[in-house]
Amino acid sequence: MTHLSALGVLVFLVAPSQDPLVAPVPQTAEARMELAGGVAHDAAVMGFVQAKNDQQESAADIQKRDARWKSGGEVELRKETTTGPCADRLRALTKGDPFVLEAFLMDAQGALVCATHETSGYWQGDEAKWQKPVKDGLEACVDEPAFDESTQSYALQLSVPVQRGGARIGALTFTLKVPRPTPSK
Repeated sequence: MTHLSALGVLVFLVAPSQDPLVAPVPQTAEARMELAGGVAHDAAVMGFVQAKNDQQESAADIQKRDARWKSGGEVELRKETTTGPCADRLRALTKGDPFVLEAFLMDAQGALVCATHETSGYWQGDEAKWQKPVKDGLEACVDEPAFDESTQSYALQLSVPVQRGGARIGALTFTLKVPRPTPSK
């Protein structure tokens, strides 16, 4: 793992690369740290995550919903997570940044709270985007740039914890567009 930034809080899940497509990644992620922190500390955002945690959804129910979600079901849940006050708040807080392709919140178990766009799964708890900021206690996690199915673009994900009263109650993820340099001739 490579640590980046003057704050030492960004973590890449891949070894440093000489690939010119990966070169803009540190700048893209670091430039959004302040925005991600602001969104994660927004009182309404914290309230939405806490309200989801208060529902005390069982792990078995989360897994069932995730399986149905991935097979194209859970139409009402999909609509509920991408519309309404929580999703609208995420859209409002990120609308000024053209690099933020999507934003989504996860609860203390890694289940989806809300999203600006439909995600490929309901449960994110088995992925680094939730595990690193919530379970492992990192202040931020940046994954390897890759093709993102939900946004249909070359992107990376920046994840930060959502905290309330010093406790990590969930996580926020931004899917960020990675600028692709034009090949030199």
